[in-house]
Amino acid sequence: MAYRNAIYGIIIFLLLCCLISCSVEKNTSLSRNFHNLTSHYNVYFNGYESFKKGKERAKENFNNDYTRILKLFLYEDESVHNAVNADMKRAIDKATKVITFHSITAKPKVKAGDQSLKQKTFYEKKEYNKWVDDSYMLMGMAYMYQGEYFLAVETFKHVLVTFPEEEIRFLAMNWLARANIMIGEMNEAERILISLADESEFPEDYLEDYHATRADYYIKTESYSRAAEHLEMALEVKGVKKDEKIRYTYILAQLYEESGQNELALENYKNVTRYNPPYEMAFNARVSMAEVYESGSQSSEDLKKLLTKMLKDSKNEEYRDQIYFALGNIAFEEGNKEKAIEYYQLSVSSSVQNHFQKGYSSLTLAEIYYEEPDYMLSAAYYDSAVSFLDRDYPGYSKLTTLSASLGGLVYNVNTYELEDSLQMLAALPEEKRFSIIDGIIEQVRKEEEEAREAEQQAMQNRAYNQSMLFSNNPSPGGGNQGGSWYFYNLNAKSFGQPEFRMKWGDRTLEDNWRRKNKQTISELTGGEDAAGDSINGGNSPKILDNKSREYYLVNIPLTDSAMDQSHLRLEDALYNMGLIYQENLLDYQESVNAFEQLLNRYPEGRYAASSMYHLHELHNNLQNPERAGMYKEQLLAEYPDSHYSMLLNNPNYIQELQEEEQKVVRFYEGVYEHYRQKEYQTVIRDASWAIQEFEGDPLIPKFKYIKAMAVGAVSGKEEMKTEMDSLIAQHPGVEESERAKEIVDYLYVTFPVIKEKEEAREAEVIYTGYEPEGEHYFLIALNREEDLNQVNFDLLNYNLDHFNQYNLNIEKVNLSNDYNLLVVKTFANAEGADRYLGVVKEQRDEILTGISPSRYRLMIISPENFRILTEHKEINPYDLFYQKHYKTKSDEEEDPHIMDG
Repeated sequence: MAYRNAIYGIIIFLLLCCLISCSVEKNTSLSRNFHNLTSHYNVYFNGYESFKKGKERAKENFNNDYTRILKLFLYEDESVHNAVNADMKRAIDKATKVITFHSITAKPKVKAGDQSLKQKTFYEKKEYNKWVDDSYMLMGMAYMYQGEYFLAVETFKHVLVTFPEEEIRFLAMNWLARANIMIGEMNEAERILISLADESEFPEDYLEDYHATRADYYIKTESYSRAAEHLEMALEVKGVKKDEKIRYTYILAQLYEESGQNELALENYKNVTRYNPPYEMAFNARVSMAEVYESGSQSSEDLKKLLTKMLKDSKNEEYRDQIYFALGNIAFEEGNKEKAIEYYQLSVSSSVQNHFQKGYSSLTLAEIYYEEPDYMLSAAYYDSAVSFLDRDYPGYSKLTTLSASLGGLVYNVNTYELEDSLQMLAALPEEKRFSIIDGIIEQVRKEEEEAREAEQQAMQNRAYNQSMLFSNNPSPGGGNQGGSWYFYNLNAKSFGQPEFRMKWGDRTLEDNWRRKNKQTISELTGGEDAAGDSINGGNSPKILDNKSREYYLVNIPLTDSAMDQSHLRLEDALYNMGLIYQENLLDYQESVNAFEQLLNRYPEGRYAASSMYHLHELHNNLQNPERAGMYKEQLLAEYPDSHYSMLLNNPNYIQELQEEEQKVVRFYEGVYEHYRQKEYQTVIRDASWAIQEFEGDPLIPKFKYIKAMAVGAVSGKEEMKTEMDSLIAQHPGVEESERAKEIVDYLYVTFPVIKEKEEAREAEVIYTGYEPEGEHYFLIALNREEDLNQVNFDLLNYNLDHFNQYNLNIEKVNLSNDYNLLVVKTFANAEGADRYLGVVKEQRDEILTGISPSRYRLMIISPENFRILTEHKEINPYDLFYQKHYKTKSDEEEDPHIMDG
């Protein structure tokens, strides 16, 4: 037994010695081997396995956006970051453990004698555990997959500083370039990549990563040809994995397509399909082959056959919009524009879930119609394109601007055509007008009947199809899978949902889901109470039947005033059409047509001078100097003093206007400098002069604002507020007016006496004069947080006990967010009401039990002023009026005979 204990003791002693000798504080051959072995197989290995597991998970969660150049690296997709977070965190933890517990930075003992270069290099090392640098790299790469690019940058920099001579520095530089690309430091990324290109010792093992990084850099900087060069080099490196080879090749095809090298793009898309890629990538490669097709190539018929076959494949049902779009591209390249338009329209109508394709197909149609030009159709498709394309689509802001311009044009063209037609109908004899309207009504009836028959036929077809399906595929448990009601019937729903999506697309469950513009009817008519409900006695407009004459007659301008309004709308529409054609669409001939028609219809109208000026400009642009000169002469003769004549007569007119504007600006700058120097009287004088001298100038609000500030400094806050009030009233909405409101609000909060005086002045204007001999009411203004019903109950009981013979009535009024009212009616005069007030004040412990005097106000009021109070809903102004005009007798004497007055 003693022998065995001795053996155990020796073993424990040896283990302790081993552990002590393997401490990171000591740098011996034994400690280095121990920590290298432990780091590699016990810690780093597990961390790297977790990293690899995370990369596989990233592949599963990576979202490919085939509408743009695919991302080269998995960590670029934000959806990956959360998916791999746990795996990458474990990798980082393991790398941290290696660095924390196994890093050896202590210097080894130097052997006696001369040292060789190799020994010297060894002794000068900063780290003696060969897995620490790998751990830092593992940590940095894991940060990249977590989306922590700044942390990755710092980690890779640390590797370069700590291991400047190790081979791993090349890998660190490459990843550092990637991290800089991700944080937008493109200049730094370029510097690093150029320095790597000059490295003669660059390892071949890193060449694929290097060229991929260079390609990514050029993609991000939109140098697609150079990106393609480096991606070709990456593919030439031996040992490229299959999934990366497929991805690189697809991106290479996209790069050639972007740079206009369609033959190379087509070749690489074909290569993708040969590599047996995932179905989605194979499908998009085949569609893209059609998109890069060029007329005259031999593959047109083959591509069309392939795409037509793909249309028939049920697996491609959700991709039909892309297939139709590809067929449209082929037809367009072959010069068959009508067929191309047909395919593009099919692409739009069949697109349900792919909003980008719906938007892109709409944009393509919009551009085709714009070039024709057919602005009405183009406007409709531009509107769809803007709705479905993402805001980061290239040139999106220009698309929205053009869409808005076309939308404005469509609105004005429709207005013009409507008013022109209505005026034509108004000019006809009544019998002829009724005949035309009756024809329209008959057409409406016919169309509605056709639509009803088509809907009935469609319902019968659906019912037949469903019955056939149910009879051929009975549910496992019998019955009809959920009952007869549609929303309980799973089979019926399975038919209805795809049908709904085909018609309407994906729609959020909300009110007015059919509308793109969610503005409600109540908003258009002025809110929920804009028009009352006729059932409840309101004045809602009569809803007219579109198959009645009245429906069409209501907008026809049959009176002089209605015709005048119609002419104004038509005149505005023509003028706006001319401006949009000229300034937004640059269609000078259509602009000329609009302005000339405007002048023909309204030769002395509101826009005559402006139209002549624009026609002069337009004909100059169209190289028609004679017509341009004719309109110039007409303008100068008929409107010699107009702004437009000045523009034509005086070449320096614009410059003179600008100089006049600068004169005002310079004068204001001088006033502002006086204000800075606290020369307030000078500011008031000069600002007052400028307000008179430069009346109507945009800088007038600034002059009034600075004058108000100076008045405040000289005369006090109340006078400043008066000036601010004037500014707010005369220039609503401007910046200075808003700042003035803020100052007034500040004065009210900081100096309540100013608000009180303001309310007192307001009360004198609002409320009628003091008439003590007329009828009066007594009222209690009670804070809303207090129990109004309880006070009403107590006051009613008190009146029954003490004033029952006077037949007093109590009324409850919801005055405002702050106060409710109890109103006691009616007293013969002010004196009687005031004496009643005195009794309530005296008996407040019984009537207003437990309520602090600060929570209520007692006052008397005339019936007319009570009406005004309930309209204005503010108690403070009337309270001030009451304090000024009514002398409270109850404060001086107490008389029990309060009704004698």
